[in-house]
Amino acid sequence: MAKYRLFIGTYSKGPQGGLFFGEFDADSGEISIKGSLDLENPGYLQISPQNGDVLYGVSEISEFKSQKGGALFSADISEPSKIRLLDIQCTHGRLPCHLCAKDNFVFAANYSEGSLSIFETDKTGKIAALGQSIHHFGKGPNPNRQEASHIHFASMDPCGEHLLVCDLGLDKVFLYPYSPKAGLSTKAKTIVCPPGSGPRHLDFSKCGKYLYVLTELKSTVLAYEYSGGETRLLQETSALPEGYAGQSTAAAIHVSPDGTMLGASNRGADCIALFEIADDGRLGSPKYIEGQKEPRDFGFSPDGNWVLSANQNGDCIKIYGNKDGGFGFVGSVAVPSPVCVLFGGQI
Repeated sequence: MAKYRLFIGTYSKGPQGGLFFGEFDADSGEISIKGSLDLENPGYLQISPQNGDVLYGVSEISEFKSQKGGALFSADISEPSKIRLLDIQCTHGRLPCHLCAKDNFVFAANYSEGSLSIFETDKTGKIAALGQSIHHFGKGPNPNRQEASHIHFASMDPCGEHLLVCDLGLDKVFLYPYSPKAGLSTKAKTIVCPPGSGPRHLDFSKCGKYLYVLTELKSTVLAYEYSGGETRLLQETSALPEGYAGQSTAAAIHVSPDGTMLGASNRGADCIALFEIADDGRLGSPKYIEGQKEPRDFGFSPDGNWVLSANQNGDCIKIYGNKDGGFGFVGSVAVPSPVCVLFGGQI
């Protein structure tokens, strides 16, 4: 019987909120919540690449200990039955909404400030005070959402040579050169996305040759060839159901563990689009997991047989199992305003 650790970030706090942890049974599809850690708005999460017993996350708030900005935290997850806070530092940027941990660095994306906070860490999870920050300036054509830079995402490329940063406000993806010794260079290349599209999240194909950028404001997936920081646009395709005319914003994008499928979540249309990935990196016509309630994030289980969807406005994680080439609804578990689903190791 295969069971996996499971961590859930939420927009909540207090004894009945914060960061939830538990187990996922990959045979039955059941989620067992074991407890929570009282943090305010713990959003996106990542297990340390240096130490699998350490979890990093961002607290998506505007003020931390009377300082302007949110927070980056680390937690001890060495025991499946409990979790404890190890360290927490101010990002000096408001509403940090994503992060990337690589070697002894953690990069936090601050949405409201349009900045990237850079921290050094050690294997124990201790976080040094903010060492460096990079700020973006400018605006895009959408006056309501692109009045300034809004950094929404940060992730390393498969070779570990570039940190890719999505700036929703500027319609650009920045590629910052990186090395473990020198850290991050500020001499970034850029991918210029369609005006007003608002690049939000991205993921790579399993082979690393293709890059997929999800635009929040246009709800499209941009597929690129990728090699050493150089890109070539292959395809632009909608993540929305054909004929959908309502308002909707895209949220999360993930490639399945076996690399055959790409998922993208839609808030408004309230569904997850599932695309088959062809050998040339292009995407086929989507199928949909419907019945969502603002799916802010979702995750494929490590075996690829399940999809867990974080329904922010539904206050639950919905569970879908692989049936006849699609994913059918199995059940749900109550969680307040979930915004991130992260699988840990097998138990």
